[in-house]
Amino acid sequence: MESKIVKSLNWYYYTMLVLTLLAGTISYYLIIKDIIQPINPMTTIGQVIQYFVILDAIITVPLGLYGFKRICDKLRTLENEEIKYKQYQKWAAWRIVLVSNAMIFAISAFYLLGAYQSMLWIAAISAIGWYFTKPTQGKMLQE
Repeated sequence: MESKIVKSLNWYYYTMLVLTLLAGTISYYLIIKDIIQPINPMTTIGQVIQYFVILDAIITVPLGLYGFKRICDKLRTLENEEIKYKQYQKWAAWRIVLVSNAMIFAISAFYLLGAYQSMLWIAAISAIGWYFTKPTQGKMLQE
């Protein structure tokens, strides 16, 4: 049962990586082919993009990591193992998506803002959080 759950969670885990690479590639392609012009980070739209990415990272990374810990505390009290595993699978998938969504937005913003370094740092922070959501059987049993 545990290995089946870990396999399904790995799909979420690696899909977020693929989406990040895809978002970066598309953004890079749009800039290189002059389909869109890089946005100046000091303009209003550039600042709005930055605020969105930063707020998204500030809210979703801690919410995904800490919120999942709180949910696991509640799941430990469940008696029915099948329900416990199904709930764990559902919430672990949400944790992966929540923590790593800022990575996708930040990589896109990095290219759209003309290689603005701050967005790369936000992507790195989200990627570190994403790494902590890697599903393994040992981690599942520990949580």
